Parts: sequence; C-alpha cells; structure tokens
Amino acid sequence: MKNMEFEKFVENVKETIKDYLPMEYENAIVDLYPHEKLNESYLGMTVRNENQNISPTINLNMFYEQLQRGQFNLDQIMEQMAEVVQMTPMSVHMGLLTDYDFAKNNLFIRVSDADRNQEMLSNVPHTRVENLAITYHVLIESGAGGIASSIVNNDMMKLFGVSKEQLHIDALNSSPRLFPAHIDSLNTVMENMARRDMRAAGVPEQEIEMMIKEMSQDMAVPLTIVTNEQTMDGAAVLFYPGYMDLIGEQLKGDYYILPSSVHEMLILPDNGGMTSHELKAMVVAVNNTEVQPAEKLADEVYHYDTRDKIFERATAFEERQKAKGKEQTMPDKKESNMSQPVHKPKHKANDMSL
Repeated sequence: MKNMEFEKFVENVKETIKDYLPMEYENAIVDLYPHEKLNESYLGMTVRNENQNISPTINLNMFYEQLQRGQFNLDQIMEQMAEVVQMTPMSVHMGLLTDYDFAKNNLFIRVSDADRNQEMLSNVPHTRVENLAITYHVLIESGAGGIASSIVNNDMMKLFGVSKEQLHIDALNSSPRLFPAHIDSLNTVMENMARRDMRAAGVPEQEIEMMIKEMSQDMAVPLTIVTNEQTMDGAAVLFYPGYMDLIGEQLKGDYYILPSSVHEMLILPDNGGMTSHELKAMVVAVNNTEVQPAEKLADEVYHYDTRDKIFERATAFEERQKAKGKEQTMPDKKESNMSQPVHKPKHKANDMSL
C-alpha cells in the first residue's frame, strides 16, 4: 500500500470511507473538489449528512503523503479521516456566513505572503502591508480539537453588504478578544519548556534550576515571541491595534521583526548588533530548513520605527536613515525656500476550513 498511486488512493478513500463511519452516515454525500487555502492548495473531500449544513474539508494530499512516508498504514489513515468527519458540528447558525450582524463579532485576521497567494487573494478582500496580506475570517467553532473558520471572499463580502474598510475595522476590533495576544521572551519560553521536560523526566528540582541558569547565560540574543494564546496563526497579533507601539514601549526603542512562521513573529531590538542583510539570511535559512511550506510567512525582515510609527522592510528603514543623514549634512536652504521633507510617514494598516 505504501506505493499506491494518488489516483487509486483517492478512489479507494471515496469508496470505503463510510465503512469507517457509524450507521447514520450510510446515506452521506461524499464530494471531492480542489481546495485552496492561504499558502496551499490540495484535493479536498467532504462527507456530509442531509442534516448537516457544513462539513470539514479533508486534505487528501496530506494523508497520501503520510501513507507514502510510512507514517501510518491505510487502515490507520482511514480511521483518522473518520474521526475528522465525526468531529464536524452537526449544525451551525448560517447567519455567521450570511448575516453581518451575526458575523462581525466573530471576525478575525490572518496574515500571509501576498506574493505567494496572488491567485487566491484576487477573490478575497485583503489589506496589503508591504509584501504581507491581512485577510478576514469568520470563526465558526473553537474547541480542544482546533477551530473551524471560513475566509471572507468577495461574494461573501457582497452578501454581508459591507466594504473592505469596514471588514478591516471590525476584524481588528474582535481579533484580540477571539485570539488574545501572547507576548513573551524567547528565553523564558525555552526555559519553561526545558523545566517542564526535566520535571517529567524526574530530574531533581535543585539540579533543574542549576541547568536553567546555565542555559540562560548561553542564550544571549534578546528575542521576543509575538503570537496568540492558541499559538495558531499568531503572526497576525503584530497588526492588532496599538501592538506595534506597545512592543516598542516594552523594548524602549525600535526593533526588527522576523517572520518566524504564520504562527508567530520574532522581535529583536534594533541595537546595532546585526544588519538587516544578516537577519534576512537567517530568516531564509530557517524557512528553507525548519518551516513547513504551508506555515511559511515570508523571506523578509521588517522594522518598526517607534518615533515615526512606520512599519516597513528593514532595508527601506536603513535607506531612510541614510537619506536623513545626507539631509542633515546639506547646507541650510531656508533662504532659497527649497527645503523639503525626505519622507512622508506611511499609514499603518493584520484548522479547519469550511
């Protein structure tokens, strides 16, 4: 079964999925269709009873890859799919997808690479910030098994009868409530994880604290993690209202933003320790070796200027600083009435699919 061709795998899954489900699914409708999400596209499958108005989309490509890698056998994969089908909420208030009065309190934002998602974004209202795209989503259900949500596309926005600008405002307002921010130093996160693992292994408390102290001394880079409490699509937290300034206040100055993944941003104080080119090389290397394609955010480094309140690519910030330096060394031209500002501040703009 390990070398089963994808077409045969799909045919087998469609024909046998009901054998793994309870009797109430014997008349269920099984559909296959291409499915697009931010950062990925795949062949999806839904299994829906007549009394269900929504159902999850099962990623058949992902399960096929697991079969090919030998992670699970076909029987185990079918059982996993059946579990996903049965986790589906049997009924959802359709107002969440059709009535803006219901939907607006369940709106939240996600952020992705605009260039990688051009085709999908052509049918989706979004706000572009540099090479990043802020998109708008409706939270359908949230629980221990994850979240069910629906991206707002152009047709849904028309059905809602609202503008993209209103979507943006309402999604920014409700996102911090639905997915509260979690900002912590990387050192603290790593220490807590190490402490938890050592306790689970039965290491004596005194020895744990000695090892944590040694580890803290080795971690000299003052990185801060920006994500949400669910640690899912948490990179969007950076674009919550006021959060860029809040981070600047905590760090007492400007900072670089490293897009670790769609789930988190890493923040590094701009203290002159590293250049944007060095930081970008680090981000690219990590993206190519450690980050799954569907979770990759961008091969870029950003900077936040706390004085001018500008979010921009780090290279653009450095060019602005060079221009300012040149302006300051130029002769005073007040008498000739030719003095002009070098830069006009920019305005700041930030599961289970159904």
